[in-house]
Amino acid sequence: MNFQRIKESDGVELPLLLKNRLVSLVLYLKEKIDTDQFNELTLAQIAKDNRMTLPQLMEFGFTKANLVCHVVVAENEILIQKLMSLDLTTMGSSLNEQVKSYVFQLYQHDLKHLAFRTAIQSYAWMWSVVDEARVTNQAMKLMTPIFNALQAQGFDHIDARCHSIWALYIRGLRTAALDKGSASDCLAAITPALEFITESKK
Repeated sequence: MNFQRIKESDGVELPLLLKNRLVSLVLYLKEKIDTDQFNELTLAQIAKDNRMTLPQLMEFGFTKANLVCHVVVAENEILIQKLMSLDLTTMGSSLNEQVKSYVFQLYQHDLKHLAFRTAIQSYAWMWSVVDEARVTNQAMKLMTPIFNALQAQGFDHIDARCHSIWALYIRGLRTAALDKGSASDCLAAITPALEFITESKK
């Protein structure tokens, strides 16, 4: 992660007509993913259900993995708008408490959408470099409150610390996905490593 290079927009350059069509496509795909119907869908069926032809869909470079990325970006944006501007100093008396409180909020949100988060994992391995960069940019946005808190406390290697915390966060989600754990369980699973990252400034 390089927090000096956060892009304001996570979108991609698309013709206006396609942007409008993409909004309805994303809603359609989110419903199919949530109801466990997406894997069986073909691109031809996706095109037909959205009043498009398969050549039209493919002309814009859409693959199933790429379409999933568009849905993920749209879903992440909701969380970004909710959390990115939070001031962690209001969330605990120590940096460790603040970071854990923020991560706990992330878990609370994602656990409400766990079926979706689980369903998209296999497609994430097939994203293009552009798709991956869009989602990584969103991860940096979500880590911004932690970045600011670490910076205010005089920590060094802040990019690396935030990268590690994000990796831990994703690891903690497996506690929910595999063991049916709660947000508290997810946080507990990564707390020792999280405390190690936020204890020493060097």
